[in-house]
Amino acid sequence: MADPFSAGLLMVLETVLERVLLGLFDIVHKGAKDKKRRRELTRPGPLVERVSAELARGELSTVEEHEWRAAVDAVRESIEAALPLRPEEALRVMLTPESLRAHVMAKSATIRRAAGLSDQATAVYDALLLRVCVAVVELVWSQPEYARRLAVEMFRMGRATADAVARLADQQQLALTASHRDFEDRYAEQVTHALSGLELFGVSRGRAPRRQSFDTSYVSLAVARVGDTDELTGAGLPVAAALADTSRVLIRGGAGAGKTTFLRWLAMNALGETRTSGNEWLGLVPFFVPLRQYTTLPKPEEFISPTASMIEEEKPSGWVTARLKEGRALVLVDGVDELVWERRAEARRWLEKLVNAYPQARYAITTRPAAVPEDWLEDLDFAAFDLLPLSDKGVRDFVEAWHTAASDEPGLTRDARVWLTECEARLVATLVKRPDLRRLASSPLLAGLLCALHQDRNMHLPRDRRSLYEAALDLLLVRWDEDRGLALPSFSKEEQLVLLQRFAYSLVRNRELMVPREEAVHRLGNAMRGLRSHDIDPDEAMQRLLERAGLLREVASERVQFVHRTFRDYLAAKEVVDAGDLNLLVDRAHLDEWHDVVVMAVAHARPRERARVLMDLLAGNDDTRKDERGRDKLRLLALACLDQADVIEPESARAQVTAAASSLIPPKSFAHADALSEAGSFVVDLLPGPEASEEAAYIVRTLANIGGEGAWERIAEFVAVDHAMVIDELLRAWRNTPDAEKYARSVLSKVDFGDRRVDVRGWHRIQFIMHLEKLRYVRCIGNINPLDPLGAMPSLHRLELWQNEVMRDLSPLGLSRSLKELHLSRCRPLGRIDLAPVKDLDELHLHFSRVDLASLEGGALRRLQIRDSATDEGLDALPALPALRELAIDHRPPYPLAGLERWPTITTLEVFGLPAADDLRALPALEHLVLHQPESLPRLEELRQAMPGLIITT
Repeated sequence: MADPFSAGLLMVLETVLERVLLGLFDIVHKGAKDKKRRRELTRPGPLVERVSAELARGELSTVEEHEWRAAVDAVRESIEAALPLRPEEALRVMLTPESLRAHVMAKSATIRRAAGLSDQATAVYDALLLRVCVAVVELVWSQPEYARRLAVEMFRMGRATADAVARLADQQQLALTASHRDFEDRYAEQVTHALSGLELFGVSRGRAPRRQSFDTSYVSLAVARVGDTDELTGAGLPVAAALADTSRVLIRGGAGAGKTTFLRWLAMNALGETRTSGNEWLGLVPFFVPLRQYTTLPKPEEFISPTASMIEEEKPSGWVTARLKEGRALVLVDGVDELVWERRAEARRWLEKLVNAYPQARYAITTRPAAVPEDWLEDLDFAAFDLLPLSDKGVRDFVEAWHTAASDEPGLTRDARVWLTECEARLVATLVKRPDLRRLASSPLLAGLLCALHQDRNMHLPRDRRSLYEAALDLLLVRWDEDRGLALPSFSKEEQLVLLQRFAYSLVRNRELMVPREEAVHRLGNAMRGLRSHDIDPDEAMQRLLERAGLLREVASERVQFVHRTFRDYLAAKEVVDAGDLNLLVDRAHLDEWHDVVVMAVAHARPRERARVLMDLLAGNDDTRKDERGRDKLRLLALACLDQADVIEPESARAQVTAAASSLIPPKSFAHADALSEAGSFVVDLLPGPEASEEAAYIVRTLANIGGEGAWERIAEFVAVDHAMVIDELLRAWRNTPDAEKYARSVLSKVDFGDRRVDVRGWHRIQFIMHLEKLRYVRCIGNINPLDPLGAMPSLHRLELWQNEVMRDLSPLGLSRSLKELHLSRCRPLGRIDLAPVKDLDELHLHFSRVDLASLEGGALRRLQIRDSATDEGLDALPALPALRELAIDHRPPYPLAGLERWPTITTLEVFGLPAADDLRALPALEHLVLHQPESLPRLEELRQAMPGLIITT
């Protein structure tokens, strides 16, 4: 019989899915009228296709047709008997497939008895019911309304533990009242409207760029830990893993790195509005706090203003602080670097007060690296992470996402879509051949510019950053209107550029990112001097620039800003040169917010003006002449400017800057390394080798940023340096290399990682991990399948697999001769993971994973650490393990330990809470008891007296 499981599953789902989901829809999202969503929820076909691909058919494929029919009918009747769900039980029942199955089984005992199923039909019934429960719960969780409310319910259930009881008075005070719940739904809708989706430059050609879905267009960025740490995260750590380890993060990223979009994505994850929603923040309430929009730093109750100002008056008193106190708030503070230098100390004091007042909340702060030291918030327990540039694969993914979004634009002809497909392939090939463009594309902003210009310029691209911006401005100010057949503005491209330059310069000079529209119109009026069209009304000119130029936007409270700070800085730099304000440029060059303005001004300047600026930077300004560190900063800035200056007159100025750079080599920090690498490839030969051990990590960073064959050859010199920061930079360089396999074979194969853990994500790197011959300890996060490259690693001793929802076959790991220890955390594929291939390892850790515990039967396992749904009610599901010496049970008390006598070989037991002495006496070989969070010191002392020969540690 063909695919009986799928046929049976489809029959059951088609019958009950509409009733289950529409009933739950009304319970969880009261008052919802979204008919499109309702239709989506009741089409089981695609879901069944995905589920059926995972089904194991095996011996059940021989079941007779009438047995299948009886089992299918019984499953359908059982689920219908369990409906409808009452509002108070719906959220609890739908938390997991197991909870839904338990509810159905409890409600359908009579039906099962009446069905009189044979043993074979019962096997079909059990398998089919589990698949239906998995399918229904996964579909429920995929809907934003359900996911968010279910996560809230899980939070509330979790708080009903002993810790919560100890704070019962506070819990009663902070209980989610009906008005709070209703406002939370309203707030979530407003935040979703304000923050959902992202704009891809050049995809939509018009006044208001169409937002693209995060699910289809967002290329998830990786992060790496900052500072001297044994955590080797340089190859890139998924955001979910970073936030799982700490509730407070400082995210650092350069211009155009995607910091703001990253925070918006986090907010949407918290609300369950993306398919990649992670368990660590799903159900939290996000508060997006863009510092540039506040004239004074906000109080907590003002956090909703940027995203939900229209419903502020509806907010119940103390609603934001209640979320902060209970730990459900995700505070997303954007743009510390966009505050002027003097206000950053104020911002730090504000953050300190906020964190001290609400330590249970979660915090993510963004800044450019140069704006604050990497340890700026270290004493507040913030972990600092770098937002990593797009890797080679990330760039390819971005190019694909951009062209897919462009192809989905309405009104495109078939020929236009074919042309876009050709553009995509040609651009990917061009980036492989041109490392200079590949480096530019590592920034999401510039990658979008490259995609748009590549298409517009018939697959020809600018060669440097200045040319890239020039072409983009031409595209925005003239070409798009011409292509669309629109009447051009009454003022020319040159006049538009002058207006934008002067407006941008006024913002930079006054250290502003946005101004009220009234003030912006006033400045535009002043900027019209000398224009042929000087008689145009400034308000009309501002409206035209907002509507047609694509460079300005109006944000909350009628304030005007550039769509991205990099455009502001580029245009302001042009005006500095045109206005002859080079003295002011040098006077303010030490301020980090002027860094890009200085670099771009040198790019715009004439050859003699370039030499003048460079010499003045070497001489220093009034603020740096007595400050050696400040002078070094200006020398590095001068060096960075060289890469933008093909012609300098006199040429001796270039030589003087290069000579001055010798005192800055080797770099003394990562900030210096990043600045030094901007000078280009001539730096490669000036850098020392691994003998400069104290600066080795900074040298590797410099070389990796520069790239090119010579740089990769120099990097290989550092493989023998046994220092975590250096090894992490070698891993970080792996992301930038154009040939991941060659780098793994020629560089990383020679690195001795010792016992340090290496975090690796993505098949594009894991497929080559077997070349890392001396790597012993690996953590893989995310969906990886198959596991053959891991099983082929010659020295792998310890492996951790996190959040893998597609892996089921562990047999490649069973072939490993070196693997001793395996951790499975939140690995929940459809169906249970067969553990038989790894049952003879020394050590196995199982946490929140869908595994078949029975498959461990008879294994040689010596240590087992577990928290599994199958052992929620006790240890009955654990099989015989004749070699077991250590058992760690991570379930929280109260937890029954009955049945421990089945493992008489246990010498060490690890539990939470305080076990009963009688349970422990069932273990004749027990020597050591490890207790976590023992709830009573007197009872602990009683246990010590009852078991005098037992070593008890806490």
